[in-house]
Amino acid sequence: MLSSIHPLGEEGRGQRYVITATAFVVGSILGGALTGSTVGLVGVLAGAALAGVGVAVGSVPVRLLLLMVAVVVVAMMVFRRGSLPGLARQVNENWLVEYRGWVYGLGFGLQLGAGVATYIRSGAVLVWLVAVVVVGSFGLPAGLVFSVGIGVAFGLIRGMSILATRSITSPEKLIAFHRRLHGGAELVGAGGGPG
Repeated sequence: MLSSIHPLGEEGRGQRYVITATAFVVGSILGGALTGSTVGLVGVLAGAALAGVGVAVGSVPVRLLLLMVAVVVVAMMVFRRGSLPGLARQVNENWLVEYRGWVYGLGFGLQLGAGVATYIRSGAVLVWLVAVVVVGSFGLPAGLVFSVGIGVAFGLIRGMSILATRSITSPEKLIAFHRRLHGGAELVGAGGGPG
């Protein structure tokens, strides 16, 4: 996605980078909020169910312990299997020629901001999901509000990745960007997913 949406590419498609990038960030925030609210609601229901059967997970230290256990489990999955569970799909690159920039910007952002609609390339996404469940387990309304807030923050951070492409205005800059991007991939390869 980063190799497709940049000023040079948008100009070639007759689109405006600022509009596409803005739509991407907005979509990413909405995707994060959607996942945050959905997964947070799972946490609210899980917390209520556990409380209903008398399981005492209500204290902050117990919830933090559950979160730390989840981090360790995710780390073990990544380093043992070398890949993460999730959908084996990416955003549809055909949208780049079929729709206006704001449409594919919003759609790509929504999918990537949701965190679970495409390949999961980092264990941090799984940790984020567990954190949202744990926060949601604090109940209504606070647990759900904070879950949505965490989702919005996640989506915003993912959405801002588009700004890394803002200076690609020539083929030479695009080549240099790809070299930096592929060089950085080796550093984070251990967290892998499909290559």
